[in-house]
Amino acid sequence: MTESTPPSSATAFVGRRAEIARLEAVWAAVEGDRRQVVFVGGEPGVGKTRLVNEAAAALRTQGATVLWGACHEDLDIPYRPFVAILEQAIAQTPPEVLRAVAPAAAAPLRRLTSSVSRYWPSAEPDPGDRDSRPALFDALTRILVAAAERCPLVLVLEDLHWAPEPTLAMLSHLVESTAGERLLVLATLRTTAPDRTDAVSFALAELHRLDGVGRIDLVGLSTEDVAEYLVRAGGVSRGSARSAAPVLRDHTGGNPFFLQEYWHDLATRGGLTAVGSGVAAPRSVQDALARRLAAFDADHARVIELAAVAGDLVDPEILAEGLDSNDVLAGIDVGVRAGLLVAGADGGYRFAHALARRAVLDRMTAGDLASAHARIALAIEARDSTQVAALAHHYFRARALGYADQAVHYLVLAARQAERGIAHREAAVLYERAAQAHAARGPTRIELLSAAARCHLHGGDFPTARRLYEDLSTDDDPRVRLAAAIGYENASWRPSASGQRSLALLSEALSASTLDRDDPLTVRARASMGRAASFTGDFQQARRIGEDALTRARAIGDTELLAHALSTTLWQGIRPDLAPELLARAVELNEIGSRLGDDDYRGPAAFHRAVFAYLLGDEPAWSSAQCELTELALTRGQPFFRYVAGCSRGAHRFAVGDLAGAERISDWLDDQFAHEFGGATEGSWGVQQFMLRRVTGRLEQVRPLVTGGESFGDHWLPGLLALYTELEMWQPAARLLTYLCDRLDDHRLGAQWAGVLAFATEAAVGLHDTAAAARLRPLLAEYAGSNLMAGASVAVFGSADRYLAELDSVLGASSADQHFERALAMDRRMGAVTHQAETLAAWSRHRLRHSGAVARPTAADLATEARALARRIGHHRILRELDAEPAPRAERVALPNGLTEREVEVLRLVADGLSNREIGEHLFISANTAANHVRSILIKTAAPNRTRAAVFATEHGLL
Repeated sequence: MTESTPPSSATAFVGRRAEIARLEAVWAAVEGDRRQVVFVGGEPGVGKTRLVNEAAAALRTQGATVLWGACHEDLDIPYRPFVAILEQAIAQTPPEVLRAVAPAAAAPLRRLTSSVSRYWPSAEPDPGDRDSRPALFDALTRILVAAAERCPLVLVLEDLHWAPEPTLAMLSHLVESTAGERLLVLATLRTTAPDRTDAVSFALAELHRLDGVGRIDLVGLSTEDVAEYLVRAGGVSRGSARSAAPVLRDHTGGNPFFLQEYWHDLATRGGLTAVGSGVAAPRSVQDALARRLAAFDADHARVIELAAVAGDLVDPEILAEGLDSNDVLAGIDVGVRAGLLVAGADGGYRFAHALARRAVLDRMTAGDLASAHARIALAIEARDSTQVAALAHHYFRARALGYADQAVHYLVLAARQAERGIAHREAAVLYERAAQAHAARGPTRIELLSAAARCHLHGGDFPTARRLYEDLSTDDDPRVRLAAAIGYENASWRPSASGQRSLALLSEALSASTLDRDDPLTVRARASMGRAASFTGDFQQARRIGEDALTRARAIGDTELLAHALSTTLWQGIRPDLAPELLARAVELNEIGSRLGDDDYRGPAAFHRAVFAYLLGDEPAWSSAQCELTELALTRGQPFFRYVAGCSRGAHRFAVGDLAGAERISDWLDDQFAHEFGGATEGSWGVQQFMLRRVTGRLEQVRPLVTGGESFGDHWLPGLLALYTELEMWQPAARLLTYLCDRLDDHRLGAQWAGVLAFATEAAVGLHDTAAAARLRPLLAEYAGSNLMAGASVAVFGSADRYLAELDSVLGASSADQHFERALAMDRRMGAVTHQAETLAAWSRHRLRHSGAVARPTAADLATEARALARRIGHHRILRELDAEPAPRAERVALPNGLTEREVEVLRLVADGLSNREIGEHLFISANTAANHVRSILIKTAAPNRTRAAVFATEHGLL
C-alpha cells in the first residue's frame, strides 16, 4: 500500500493547547513564504503522531497539500519516507505543474521510484551523475518546490529516529534549499533511549541552526486533560472523571497511549470502579493488550498478527492473499473496535501505535512469525515484485521455511538499489544478511561478504571492512584468500593504518598460491603489497615491488588492473625527485578512472595530483585537481574523499591567505572526522591547528601548559620543537634540536618528513645554531626548487628555497639571496600570499644582518611589502616580528561572471559546506538573505546546484 495520508482516529484528542498555538504561528510563517520545520519529540506513546495528524488534517481543510512518509525500524530502506512523499506528490500534482520540471531534472529520481517514468517517459539519468547525491536531492527538491508553488505543502515524516543516514542527508538538503518556499515539515521522533541515536541527534542539531527550524517536546497529559479524556472517551460524568483522573495520571504518567490502553482495560472490568482493584499501569499495558488479543477468535487474531508482520501500514488486499476476504475485513474491524488499528483516508489501516504492533509481535512464536512473513512476501511478490526492499525483509525473516533463495535474490537487489542511491552502509548490511541466508542459488557467500566489505569501505567503516576481509582470508580457496588480502590492504591505506598486517596477509596468501607471477591476481596482490610497504615506512621496498607490478600490469594490457597498479604506486613518497613521475601517473590514472567511470581511481588520482602539483609548484594543476576532488567529495558520499578534499582545500586556503577559511575547514574536519576513522586523523588535526594558531598569534593560549621539561618519549618531537621555537623557549628548544638532529633518520621515512625539516630549520635559524644548520642543509637541498608539504595536504610550508636561504644566512653562505629570489618567484607563481609574506620577512631579516641598506631590494623595501601582505591577510606572526599592527585587508581584483564581493564571500562558505543559516551567522545576515545570495550565485554561474557552484569557485580561483 502506498503511504499517502496520515491515518484518522476516533480516539478523543485532548489537551495540547500550547502546542496547537505554536503550530498555528508556524503556519502563519509558511503562508508568508517562509519554510518551517517542526520536530515533535517525546517518549513512545506520548502523542507525537496524533498531534501531527490533527495539525495535518486541519491544514488540509485550509487548502494545503499534505504528503506523508515514515521510517521503519525493521525495514531500513534508504530514503523510504521521501519515496512515499515523491510518489504522492507526482500523483496529486496537476500535470501542467509537473511539466514545468524538465525531464533531465527529474531523471535522477528514477533511482527512487518507477513513477517518474510514467510522468517523464523521456527522462534518462546523466551517466556522469549516476552516483551523485546532490543531483538526486536537487531533483526531489524541484518536484516538491513545484508542488508548493501551487499551494502550501505539508510534509509529515514519522519516526525519524529510525532514519538511516541517506534519509537524514536528503532531509538536510531539502530544508537548506527551501528557505523561501511555502513548505512545512512536521517530523516525529522518539527522544528516549534506546531509540535516540547520535546520528539523528547530530543531524537535527545542524538543522536547528537554520531559520524556521523548531522543536516541540511533548510530555504527559495533565490531570485536567486526563479528566477531559475520560469524559469524552468513556462518557463518564465530570465529577467521576475529576476524582479518578489523579490516579490514572499517576499510573500512566499522562502518556496518551498508556491512558487509552489502560482505559480500554478498565472498561472491560467495570470502568472507573476498577481503578482501585490493584492493577498498576503502565506495566499493565502489555498485559491489557495481551488480554484483548486473547479475546479474539482464531481467525481474527490471525489477521491482526499478519497485519503486525506486514508493517505499520496495513493493506487489506495484501492480507487477503490466501485468506477469505470477509475474514480479513472482519478481523480488521475487530482491530479497529479494539483500538489496535486506525483507518487511513485512502482505505488502508495502520496500528494506533508502534507499541501496539510490538505487543502483537511479541506474543507470536518464532514459527508463526516466519510463516506470516512468508505469506506476506508471497502476497507482495504476486502484486508488485519491484518492492525489493520489502520482499528482502520478509523473505529473510522466512528463510527458515525454505525461502533462502528468494531472500538472497531480493536482498541483493535491495543492496544494489541502495548502492545506486549512494547508501553504502545500508547496502553493506543487506549484503551481510544475504550471506547469512545460505542460499543454494545466486551469489556465493564469498561474493556477498566481499560486496559487503566493499560497501563498508565506501561508507567509511574501515574496521568492519577489514574484519570481513580478514575472515575471508581464512577460506580454503587460494584465490579467495589472495583477493581478501588485497581487499584488506585497500581498507587499510585510506585511514592510513599501518601496513604491517596488510603485508603479512598478502605475503601469506601469495606464498600459499600456486598462481603464475604474471597472473593478473598475482600482479594485483603485488601492487597492493607495494602500497602496504609504503605504510610501514619502507619506501625502497614499496618502489621496488610497485614498479615491478606496474610493469607487469602494462604488459598484460588489462585497463582496470593497470589502474590498480597506478593507484598503488602513488604512495612511494612525497619526494621532489619522484613528484614529476608520480604526477604523470596520477594524470594517467584520472584518465583511466574517468573512462571506467570508477571513482575509486578518480578520487586517489585527484588527491595525488593536488599533492604533487603543490610540491612541484604547478598552480594550474593544483587548482584543477582540487576542483575534481571537491566535486567527488560533494557528490559521491564517501567519507574518506570528503576528508582528504577538506585537507586539500584547507591547505589551499592557508597558502593563499584565507586564514579564517582554513580554520573553518580545520574545525569542520575535526567535528566530522574526529571519531570517523578510529582517531587516525587526530595527529593531522593537531598539526593543522598549530600552523593556524602560530600564524594568527594564538599560541600564547597554550603557554601555561608548556613547561620546557616535557618528556621526549610522550610527544611528537618535531611538533614539540616547533612549539618551543614559537614560544621562544630557547633553552629547551636548543636541547631538543640537538637531540632531534642526532635522530633525524628515525623520521626520514615518515610522511611528515618535509614538516620535520621545516620545524627543525626554524629552530636552527631562531637559535642561530650553525651546527644544526650544517646538518640540515644537505637534507633540505633535496627539495630545492619545490614546495614543502607535511603529510598529504596536512600542512604546507611554501618554497624549500626559503628554508635553504635562511640556513645559508645562518651559515654565512653567499647563495642566500639567490634562494630567496627563487622562493619568492615560487610563492608568487602559486598565488600563495601567506608564503610570500613569510619569504619577504625572512629575506628582510637576512638583509638586515648581512647587507644593510646597500643591496636591492633593501631590507626596508622587503619589510614594507611583507608588512602590507601580512596586514592584508592577518598574519600576526610576521606583523609581530616586524613590530606592526594588523590593518584592513586590501581591495580585491575584478571578480568573474559579475559576482559581487559579498557573493564571493557567500560562495566560499557554500564551498565549505555551510548551510544558509550558518552563512547568515557568519556574515551577520538572515538565512533568507543568504538564500537570496545563493540563488543569485547559481544564476550568475549557471550552476544547477551548490555543488557545481563550489566547483565554479575552485575553477576560477575564488577559494
